[in-house]
Amino acid sequence: MTRELQVDIVSIESAVFSGRASFVVLPGETGDLGILPGHTPLMAWLRPGWVRVDHGSPVAEEHFYVSGGMVEVQPERVTVLLDFVIEQREIEGSTAEQRTQERENLLHARVSAMEYAKMEAALYKALNSLPGAYRLPQRRGLR
Repeated sequence: MTRELQVDIVSIESAVFSGRASFVVLPGETGDLGILPGHTPLMAWLRPGWVRVDHGSPVAEEHFYVSGGMVEVQPERVTVLLDFVIEQREIEGSTAEQRTQERENLLHARVSAMEYAKMEAALYKALNSLPGAYRLPQRRGLR
């Protein structure tokens, strides 16, 4: 029996994929990540791109276009948490212009780094202003 990974792909809307795979390719922030069974545990951010779930042969692959998110890798499990995802079979029924537009919509739907930083700062401020609430540790500047 060949070793396999349990792969779970989850978007904001629903569980997209859950199954076994012999190999997974993910669009990591600094380059593509290839995950095999027994991989060292890691967590990484994902950039927009294609996730490939390989079931052992070229004809047994599934592809998902993702807008970004994060991945948690354990030796026998890969969990992908995404903002938005389009399965390849959804894309195949559309024209090239529609596919391009769908990808652009996914990219525009993502929150920019600056917007995220503003939201994080507002949350930090709100949490620290609650009476009797857990106080977040203050960040110390570099000296």
